[in-house]
Amino acid sequence: MRRFLLSTGKKVLPRRFIKWYRRRRALRRYLAALAFELYDRQIKVDMEVLEGRLAARRDGYYDRLVRDVLERTELVMQELDRRIEGLSSRHGNELRDLRDELAEIRAKLGDTLPAAAGPID
Repeated sequence: MRRFLLSTGKKVLPRRFIKWYRRRRALRRYLAALAFELYDRQIKVDMEVLEGRLAARRDGYYDRLVRDVLERTELVMQELDRRIEGLSSRHGNELRDLRDELAEIRAKLGDTLPAAAGPID
């Protein structure tokens, strides 16, 4: 049936119209095929670009994460250092006070002890 209609159309319609219609159909087929090819290429390129971007973001994410962890570790270390300094200073003061107290006790005991006994260490 289709073949009959085509052959009748070729006989009835002018040659110029038939050539124009064939060119139009060929152009539509070409553009459709081109669109599919470009779409496929775009999808593939987008996936590659997307993977590259994700890898770059991931690297950037890990860099930021490592920097953040290092900064936090540095802050913790500074706080611990400050606490240690405070403790050593406090203990140093306490030791100094104890030495002074010990010296006072020795002085008091030295007055009451006989000279032969010697200092207490």
